[in-house]
Amino acid sequence: MSPQAAAHTDSAAEEFQHISVKPYAAALGAEINGVNLAEPIGPEVIEEIRRAWLENIVVFFRDQELTPQQQHDFLANFGPIRFPPPDQSFIPKDKDVQSVLIQEYDQASRIGADVDWHADNSFREIPQKCSVLYGVDIPATGGDTCWVNMVAAYEALAEPVRKMCDELTAIHDLVATMGPGVRAQAGNKAFTSFAERTPAVEHPVVRVNPDTGKRCLYVNPLMTARIKDVSPIESRAILDMLFAHCTQEEFMLRFKWQKGSVAFWDNRSAIHRGINDFYPQHRLMHRVSIDEECPPTGI
Repeated sequence: MSPQAAAHTDSAAEEFQHISVKPYAAALGAEINGVNLAEPIGPEVIEEIRRAWLENIVVFFRDQELTPQQQHDFLANFGPIRFPPPDQSFIPKDKDVQSVLIQEYDQASRIGADVDWHADNSFREIPQKCSVLYGVDIPATGGDTCWVNMVAAYEALAEPVRKMCDELTAIHDLVATMGPGVRAQAGNKAFTSFAERTPAVEHPVVRVNPDTGKRCLYVNPLMTARIKDVSPIESRAILDMLFAHCTQEEFMLRFKWQKGSVAFWDNRSAIHRGINDFYPQHRLMHRVSIDEECPPTGI
C-alpha cells in the first residue's frame, strides 16, 4: 500500500460520534452511514460529515430517498448554492428547484455520456467547490463513476517534477477542447454562441485547497487546453505526462451506483468521469453544486 493510500485509510478510520465512516477505496472515498439526508441535520452531524468529506475527498450515502428540495437543503449546509444562469447551463433543471440539474441518459440521449476526466467548471474563473449527485434511476449494470485523488497524485510526483509544476499556469479553454465537436454537431452559429459564453481562463497547475491547506494537481483532459508560456510541443508533453500520471489506478476509485445512492465530493481535490457502458438502459441523476468563494490560488 502506498503512503498516500495508508494515510487515507487511517484518516477515514477515525472515530465519529454521530456517524459511521467506512473507507471505500485505498486512495480516497468513504461510505457514511447513520444519517438520513431527507431530514433536517443538526450542526454536530453536519460538522462530522464535513470533516469526513474533507478527509476522504468524496463520501457516499446509500439508500436515501430525496426530493430535489431535500437534496438542495442538504448541500446548502456547506455553503451558498448559486442557481445556474440560463446561459451557463446546458443541462435541464428541475422545474420547481432550479438549482437541481437533471442528468438523464438513455439510448436516445447521449449528450455528455462520453465526457473525459474533469474538475467541474474548471473552465470558469470561479469553478465549482463541491457537488452532490443523487441516483434516481440506475441501470442494472454499468454507469459507474470514477474519482481520482489529485492530492495523492501531486505528492507522488518526483520532486523535480513537483517543483516544475509548482511554477506552471494552465489555460482552461472549453472552446479549444470541445469546440470542434460543438461545431461538427451543431454548426457554426452554435459554435460562435458557445465560444462567446466560455472564454479561456488561467489557473495554477498546482493549487491549494483552502479548507485543508493541501496542494494538488489542477489540470484535467476535458478542460485544460495548454500550459502558459511554453511551446506547444512542451505544453502537450507536460499535459500528457500529468494526465497519464494522475489517472493511474492507485489514485482512483470506481463507485457502483444503486438507486438512492448519493455522492458528495470535493471538486478542488479530485477529478472524475462517468463510465459510458450502461446503454440502452436508463440512467437518471439529480445534481446540485456550490461554487468556490474565489478563483483557485497556487502556492
